[in-house]
Amino acid sequence: MENKVKTCSIICGAPCKVIKDYVDGYIIAADSGLDRCLEASIKPDMVVGDFDSVKSGVPKGVEVLRVKPEKDDTDTILAARTALERGYKELRFFCSFGGRVSHSLANLQTLVFLKRKKIGAAMFGENCVAFLLSKQTVRIPKFDGCLSVFALEKSALVSESGVKYPLSKRELSDAFPLGVSNEITADYAEISVHSGLCAVVLESV
Repeated sequence: MENKVKTCSIICGAPCKVIKDYVDGYIIAADSGLDRCLEASIKPDMVVGDFDSVKSGVPKGVEVLRVKPEKDDTDTILAARTALERGYKELRFFCSFGGRVSHSLANLQTLVFLKRKKIGAAMFGENCVAFLLSKQTVRIPKFDGCLSVFALEKSALVSESGVKYPLSKRELSDAFPLGVSNEITADYAEISVHSGLCAVVLESV
């Protein structure tokens, strides 16, 4: 049976003060993401992981997928795989940046994993949003903060308009952060990734 709810929210374990107003759809807590859920008075539909870092007990009525600590998947990508198996096509990751650097990088790689499967996904941390673009154009309304675009492959062709430092089909490299810390100066910025794969990071101040 096809899921009526298309969105799956996956709660990770990084510090995150405000998530309750943004989390919707089917909710999966990834290991210590259960702690973040309960701190925000959110009852998840499911908890997955090896339970090596979670401190809270699982509430009654919540489905549990417990795996051995000796595994290849992180708890986050395990949660993503579980969501895909259940038919969800739009994934949102909360509390996914701002904790351990290794976990933040692993979560970014999870976005790449999903992008290659043509699954829509975005990651939300404390005052931060990240998503990927490949042969796509997006418009981003003006906000008080920084907009950065990073190539995740050897070469990406990028255009940016409505920003302090515009680009016109400029080649970005995964070995030089030319696209870091731009600023939207118009009502909105338009970002086009003509070729390659890029991460777009929005950081409010």
